[in-house]
Amino acid sequence: MRTALIVIFAFAATLGAQTVMTARRTITATGSATVSATPDKANVDLGVVTQAVAAQDAATQNATIVSSVLSGIRGVLGPNATITTISYSLNPVYNNPAPGQNAVIIGYMATNIVDSTVTDLSLIGKVIDAGIAAGANRVQGITFGLQNSDPIQSQALKNAAAAALSQVKSIAAGLGVNVGNVLQATEGGSSSPPLVFTGGAAGGASTPIEPGALQVSASVTIVVDIT
Repeated sequence: MRTALIVIFAFAATLGAQTVMTARRTITATGSATVSATPDKANVDLGVVTQAVAAQDAATQNATIVSSVLSGIRGVLGPNATITTISYSLNPVYNNPAPGQNAVIIGYMATNIVDSTVTDLSLIGKVIDAGIAAGANRVQGITFGLQNSDPIQSQALKNAAAAALSQVKSIAAGLGVNVGNVLQATEGGSSSPPLVFTGGAAGGASTPIEPGALQVSASVTIVVDIT
């Protein structure tokens, strides 16, 4: 009986020794970086809003004007321009009733918003002007972006990884330990939120637009072995 107890104790002691031998000391740090990029693409959203007593009249008027707007945009961007309808609605319009009275439908409003992709940013103002001249009465917004964001996002990730490693080295120096191998690296995410210009109806002979710069951000978390 005494022999069995000794064997069990020795086995437990061996497991404990193995646990200590396989334990690692590590430092975990997260680095972030932001890279600026010049937009080379824009999406221009123009709208046509029409109102009439009858729903059909509002829709018909809207369709006629939108056709003219599309022709105007293609006149600037070319016949193969990328133009997409992103929103269409036909809603009743109510009066403002006196207190205690029910609202009454007095007409209908049709709204059609079209999106145009512009890769020559010098044409943005001309697209807006052509659309308004053809009957567009709403500038829904302009969104700037990149045709290919992969190189900029890769650079942001590279800079974020370098920042994370720099943090690990600083922590290790403060603790008086040596930095070993990177055991794990995790992308925290990268993003390039678009620049957005919004406005109502515009006018004038020329519409100046300044795209500014996009900010592409990324973060990386690393786990590094230390000795």
